[in-house]
Amino acid sequence: MLYQEVNTGEIMDLDEILSNFGLGSYQVTVCALMGLVLMYSNISPLSYAITASDLKYRCEIPQCDIENPVYKPVWLERVVPFNEKTIEPYKCLKYHYQPTTNGTVSSTNDTCNFEAFDVNSKEKCNKWVFDETERTILNDFGLMCEDNKWKLSMVGTVNSIGQFIGIPLAGFISDKYGRKFILIIGSVTSAILGTARSFTADYYSFLLFELLDSMASSGVYAATFVLGLELVSPKSRVTVSTLMGCFYPMGAVIMGFAAYMILDWRIMLRVLYLPGLLILGYAWYVPESMRWLQTQNRIEDMANVLSKIAKSNGKTLPSSVKEALIANTLANAEATNTPDESQLSCVKLISKIFSSKEIFLRLINCSFCWTTITLVYYGLSLTSVEFSGNKYLNFMLVNAVEVPAFLTSWYFMEHYSRRNTQALSFIFSGIGCIAVNMVNNDYVWVKLILFLSSKYAITMSFNTMYVFTAEMFPTELRMSLFGIASMFGRMGSMFAPQMTLLSAYFGTYVPIMLFGIISFMAGALAFLFPETKDQKLPDTVKQAEFVGEV
Repeated sequence: MLYQEVNTGEIMDLDEILSNFGLGSYQVTVCALMGLVLMYSNISPLSYAITASDLKYRCEIPQCDIENPVYKPVWLERVVPFNEKTIEPYKCLKYHYQPTTNGTVSSTNDTCNFEAFDVNSKEKCNKWVFDETERTILNDFGLMCEDNKWKLSMVGTVNSIGQFIGIPLAGFISDKYGRKFILIIGSVTSAILGTARSFTADYYSFLLFELLDSMASSGVYAATFVLGLELVSPKSRVTVSTLMGCFYPMGAVIMGFAAYMILDWRIMLRVLYLPGLLILGYAWYVPESMRWLQTQNRIEDMANVLSKIAKSNGKTLPSSVKEALIANTLANAEATNTPDESQLSCVKLISKIFSSKEIFLRLINCSFCWTTITLVYYGLSLTSVEFSGNKYLNFMLVNAVEVPAFLTSWYFMEHYSRRNTQALSFIFSGIGCIAVNMVNNDYVWVKLILFLSSKYAITMSFNTMYVFTAEMFPTELRMSLFGIASMFGRMGSMFAPQMTLLSAYFGTYVPIMLFGIISFMAGALAFLFPETKDQKLPDTVKQAEFVGEV
């Protein structure tokens, strides 16, 4: 731990120094800037929900669609088959047209003759009429019909694969070059790649830039959050982390609003991504992580950050601090060079996990819960664009509801049991999902409220799981096991985009029902976790085995 010596001769660590300074204008300004980056960082993981969204369209009928064709004319049911479940026309099927006049077949350019359409004979079409003027990659790259449906859902899976690759890569770069480096380079690179994606001319080029953008932006969230939290005292961290976290879903809300106003995926990407280039200006104002600076022996830079914090709080940094920082950095460097049992090799890590049945089962349970959370969380966000009503409004609401959910989760964690908060948020999300399918389609607002309630509850579960996972595992394995559990969580986000295929082939109710069932299962299993509220964080496997029993 970092120690600093103040004028009174008292030894204080960094958190105590920050506690004495309080929360000043410099810290508030930097944390607000961090919030803007968090808001921007939510564009890359969710933009495909708009750019690769399906549209409403049906076959063009040359004999009937003469001028300014509309999506649902009154005669449509007489010329194209309808899906009885969705009450919408099949997108790529029409009835065979073969009029006869005095026993001879006339040309297909004849005027519309409803009796000439054979309802017992269907055929595919190659021209379409769209419901809206909106442009996505579907109509730009010709991805119409069911046999191309997988290409739309694949965009989301590729995005998740990019995150799966980018997150550990960003961790390595962050350790070597700093948190601020990842924040700036990741954001600016994402802005360039996202803008470049808007100029792609074919599906596979689009997919490549989707992957690269996801990889570049995947480490921005964690680096930004750490930078903001390390700048304030422990007393302010809950408040600051909660307020900073509220910026994140607002990025998706702004994206939904932009998509609604623009209705063109290319222009939308340029409008949303280009402002990311402004983050390059953070290099001159935002400080580097003080703890990272210490590991690099950059004591002068660390003291300068502390001086800015002290000055904005109307205080002065003691002159002895810099000398104390140098002395303690040398002491920490010597301690780091000594063998440490917590620095486990891969073999030792596996051995430690399997040596404790309690920890092993807890890891399996935790991994399942993480997978459930990401599947349902991202699945509901993506399903919202195919839900009844205005898809842009649905998308904005389903993301805006995360703000009160984030605030609520912290309140419940502070005042109630961690285990009950985790389990019940899963169960309530499951209830909301299942109830959506039980309400008649005529009651659109009732279904929407239940849908939003499910997203509200799973967001609470997501926020709680971050804290809960860290508290139930021992210090010597904490980051390794946290990484394993969250890695399995990425599998859920990879599967989430494929839920639209289930919707297409088996009905829109299937994905929501699946979300409800799996949420119930996770809720039941969450009751098996130990209670960690007000418990001392376990340092060893033995201590972790008895968490919640004392």
